[in-house]
Amino acid sequence: MNRAARPDLARSDRRVHYLHVPKCGGTTLRYVLEGYAAIRGLTSANEARRIGGKSPDLSAAQVAMGHERPAEGLARGDTCYFTVLRDPVQRLRSLVAMIVRLQKRPPETVVEELTWTQANWAVHLLTGATGPDGDPVSEAKRQLETRIHLFGFQERLDEFMALLAAMLEIDGVIYPAFQFTPEKRRIDQRFDAELEARSEADRDLFGFAQELYRDRFAPPAEAEQRDRRIPGRSYLQVRAEPGSRNIDVSEVRFTA
Repeated sequence: MNRAARPDLARSDRRVHYLHVPKCGGTTLRYVLEGYAAIRGLTSANEARRIGGKSPDLSAAQVAMGHERPAEGLARGDTCYFTVLRDPVQRLRSLVAMIVRLQKRPPETVVEELTWTQANWAVHLLTGATGPDGDPVSEAKRQLETRIHLFGFQERLDEFMALLAAMLEIDGVIYPAFQFTPEKRRIDQRFDAELEARSEADRDLFGFAQELYRDRFAPPAEAEQRDRRIPGRSYLQVRAEPGSRNIDVSEVRFTA
């Protein structure tokens, strides 16, 4: 993905914190960010990488990634916060399918036991709310508009990667798609009405985000060149062998 022509997004002089909404392409982003940190000689911390049962200290890392709202809220002046959103019903279908596969439980039971936080993770991540009391959606919209430096959508991940490259001030990213499970289950549409009802807060936020994105992040000017490997540019390349956890990260430059 070639870097978008958006110099206003450039923030390589500040620490970055990825607010990871589950089932929104986070595995791919995690490897890209850890590779970026390694190439640039920056410290990184991923909440999912627990050591001895303890999560790493995200506040001390220059590149931070976590499923939970940062301890300081979204208030650090030295930090660029960014996130990726996804259609809430599609996200929940993916989440339910994952739980069904891992826990070998019937989907009816998993859907019935979804918590408000699981169903509205984007609002939870932006506000810390664990329920609908106190109008958390309005606060989430305000945080998205005023405190989030960059956001995008899982459905348009290539476009987001081009914008992320502009923010990190790298020429582009070459990356695979991660976490495709051969035995992945599909949750049929008979649960959609229930998932819509449970994700009301996130659905409201998602509609607002779509409008804000159209106003704030026009499609990258180099959209027609996003899949070209342009000579002279330096790309962050992430490689992964199918079925393997071995990830190789390098910086490559094409000459022809």
